[in-house]
Amino acid sequence: MKKLSLLLLSLLLFGCANATTQITTVYQLNNPIYKVGGSEQTESYAAAKKRFPYAKMVPYSSVEELLPALQTEKIDGAVFDRPTLDYSAALFDDAFVVLPEDLAEGHVAIAAPKKKTELMKKVNAYIKKYKKDGTFEEMYKRWIKTPYSEMPKIKEPGKPERTLKFATEIHNKPMNFRNEKGELVGFNVELIKRLALYLNVKAEIVVMDYDKLYEAVGTGEVDLAVASMDVKEGLESSILFSDEYIECPAAVMVRKVK
Repeated sequence: MKKLSLLLLSLLLFGCANATTQITTVYQLNNPIYKVGGSEQTESYAAAKKRFPYAKMVPYSSVEELLPALQTEKIDGAVFDRPTLDYSAALFDDAFVVLPEDLAEGHVAIAAPKKKTELMKKVNAYIKKYKKDGTFEEMYKRWIKTPYSEMPKIKEPGKPERTLKFATEIHNKPMNFRNEKGELVGFNVELIKRLALYLNVKAEIVVMDYDKLYEAVGTGEVDLAVASMDVKEGLESSILFSDEYIECPAAVMVRKVK
């Protein structure tokens, strides 16, 4: 009876939409007829659960699973970081559209073990530099705004002071993924290489699942993690988060109804 009452109330509040209605606002998705999918480890998925109490939430293990689910109508909306969704919409211009309204604020950063305070100061100095000198803008345009991007050649330090272990993941195109040749590429991978050159270190890049990154940083298994990691509360005792290096509000992508 309680579920029936909620269903009737939601229909009164949100109207009689149907699956063939073009979704144009985030507000429309808060309706029992819609299914909203997201990567369950992310802050964007948590935000969607709060924002859409009447919709059915569908968890996925990675963003790679969201596009086919949306395309085959298993879900009606996909929630994730706006840069990734903007790229996907540009890549499949005739199929998807990203809604203009942000679902929630998003804060992503580079992570380091708590004890590496001096290293994090240098990381923040580079973030400030690359935003000021135009490098960030050029990278964003090339990776996010352009559907097909190639990894630029970035020289390595001639005499690196040491080797640092960088962690990333490979299931978030165009931020970090493997191309057709199996090479590790993407915005975050390029950032790792540029940051290593700035720090004058040799970058040893290790790949792991997104949900393993926080533990790897917290235990000191890696020196830095660059993988669009959400700044999560409650981890201050073991993890340092850098300044925000890219704007990543949570957004929603939907199908274009033809």
